[in-house]
Amino acid sequence: MNEHPSMPSIRLPDVKNRETVYSGYFDVHVDLLQLHHGPNLSYVSVDLKVHAAAVLAKTKDGKFVINKEYRHPTGKWLLSCPGGRIDTGESPIEAGKRELLEETGFGGGTFRAIGSAYLCPAVSNQVIYYVYAEDVEYLAPPSREPFELIHTELKTKEELMQEIASGFPVDGVLCTALLLSQRF
Repeated sequence: MNEHPSMPSIRLPDVKNRETVYSGYFDVHVDLLQLHHGPNLSYVSVDLKVHAAAVLAKTKDGKFVINKEYRHPTGKWLLSCPGGRIDTGESPIEAGKRELLEETGFGGGTFRAIGSAYLCPAVSNQVIYYVYAEDVEYLAPPSREPFELIHTELKTKEELMQEIASGFPVDGVLCTALLLSQRF
């Protein structure tokens, strides 16, 4: 059944079979779907097992706390905002505060939830919860995971938009955070 009343009443596929072909930090499933208008379809999806939080943070002087993070699947450094997996029992805001401090050393200030989105729904059901933080300040050196290759920079909105316009690669998480933050 469709979740929103404005959606057309098209029958969703039936899942006839699910096979887990990889299990680890994430699971990879191959589902056999029965389409109501045609043949069966094999569909691959990734279960990341947890949702994530991303923080668009501004310092007391109005600069964004922006990460340039190496993302191996792209082979590039990407403009992004701090964030990561939500631990069991954590709220998105708690996870956002923790990730901001761990990745950048910034904290304090005020935090509010500004929305959520499916970042890559063609292959995953993971939800990213977005948090907007104001008046953060540098509190301590970052305590990054060994695999996190991150360089943190402070940028005005104009500097950030100019770098994006110049063609520097951008993580879709940052784009969504910027869009959702427009009302603040």
